[in-house]
Amino acid sequence: MENGRGCIGLKKLLSFLILLLILPSMVYYSLATPSPDYVLDQKQETHSSEIGVYGKVWLAQSLVPSMNPLTKIEVKIDKPRVTEDPLILSIRKELNGSDLVSLSIPGSDVPFFVFWVGFDIPDIEVEVGETYYIVLHTSSPAEAPYRWLYEYNSSCDPYDKGKLWRSMDGGKTWYAMEEGGDVFIDATFRTYSYVSHPDLECHGMLNWTDVKPYENLTGSFIVANVGTPFSYVNWKILSWPSWGTWRFEPFNGTNLKPEDGPVVVSVFVEAPHSNIPDEYTGKIIVVNTDNPDDRCVIQARLVTSKNKFLMSDVHSFIDWLFPGLINRLFFQLIRYS
Repeated sequence: MENGRGCIGLKKLLSFLILLLILPSMVYYSLATPSPDYVLDQKQETHSSEIGVYGKVWLAQSLVPSMNPLTKIEVKIDKPRVTEDPLILSIRKELNGSDLVSLSIPGSDVPFFVFWVGFDIPDIEVEVGETYYIVLHTSSPAEAPYRWLYEYNSSCDPYDKGKLWRSMDGGKTWYAMEEGGDVFIDATFRTYSYVSHPDLECHGMLNWTDVKPYENLTGSFIVANVGTPFSYVNWKILSWPSWGTWRFEPFNGTNLKPEDGPVVVSVFVEAPHSNIPDEYTGKIIVVNTDNPDDRCVIQARLVTSKNKFLMSDVHSFIDWLFPGLINRLFFQLIRYS
């Protein structure tokens, strides 16, 4: 019976070892929630070695994004030992500059051995074609470090838009790990963005009542971009009612982002000149100049005053319909009186 139990134990041990060997190629780990909107931008996925990050030893990989915004980062990490210390990733424009964004993952949430670890950072705006840095550090001591996988190549550059950097004093001073021009060293990473979707939206209504002829009226409405973060809208006022004389401030705008908030458009109108009581209605159409199908509408209404409709207005109206009729009637009355 003991030999049987020993055999079963050996089988279980072998199964466990086999599972450990195949896990890195089977399992994808990320703290970020996968999204179909994510688009892979920059990457360096090959590796032949690994380097520890611990205590005052910080690492950084430079990169040049081709898309905006930057939404998620993945790095390939080996965690060979138990540690509760968090793994901290930040994005910088300069190595010695401040963090544009930073995200910390508890050590207990980072799996053992080799995995891609995802950092679903708050979306940040980046300049396409400019250099940025993925900075990785932790307070974990030297005997229990995280290790960042990297590629060491003497013949070709794994990622020709950046390189791996190292600091031995907690990020105060940095040096490139590439030794001269005969070797190329780049850490493993992936960066993600998404295709921006601007969305033009307007709110408000213009409604004037008891309006006198020639009266100067004011109003306002708002224009906003409610699309994806850091998307841009170029807009203009396409059309407005034919009655009255209209002026808008501003009349158009460029590079409106959701982060900018709404734009208030002030409206100035000179009322129609007619003394005849009437109700005027119409629409103001605002359009995305880069996508004519993306437009919004503001309703406008103007009602002229009724209590100012005097007898002189009746005379003017009749004289406009029948020129000289009032004068002829007047002379006829005098003639037969």
